[in-house]
Amino acid sequence: MPVSKKVVTDALENLKPGECLKFKLSPTFGGRTVILEVNPAFPQKGQKKFLLRWADDEAQARAATPFMTSDKAKKLAEWVADRSPEWLDQPPTLRKAA
Repeated sequence: MPVSKKVVTDALENLKPGECLKFKLSPTFGGRTVILEVNPAFPQKGQKKFLLRWADDEAQARAATPFMTSDKAKKLAEWVADRSPEWLDQPPTLRKAA
């Protein structure tokens, strides 16, 4: 079942540094892996709070330059939710939010 924008937004806003959200996009959108995380460089001047990385698999996504950055969780959550994502290996506490 695809994940809603509200669920992604709430989960992203509640992330602690070092935690991330992982999704697999639907095959319609290439089935790529998306990782959302709190920017470890935030709150340094000029740094956005949240990062979105994506690639063919999790290892490549982790190594990728951020595709999008934002201070607003809703903006990144909307991008992910519009691509019919499924949770990918989420911790049980975050799965409950889904």
